[in-house]
Amino acid sequence: MIEKILTLIKELPENTHPEDMDEAMYQLFAKKEILKGLEDSRKGNIISIEEFKKKMAKKWLIENGQ
Repeated sequence: MIEKILTLIKELPENTHPEDMDEAMYQLFAKKEILKGLEDSRKGNIISIEEFKKKMAKKWLIENGQ
């Protein structure tokens, strides 16, 4: 897989804009996170929606000084 990514990068046109590279990096990051989530799900490393909501509410309160 890494070889495919490196080949794609090497084959980018010389006039590739930085914004295009940002988009490509975001797409790779998103794909990585999705694959990690799927692997966690297969391993049973999941939480309920209710637990997720509690964790996010707590995080929001901490980040906002409450």
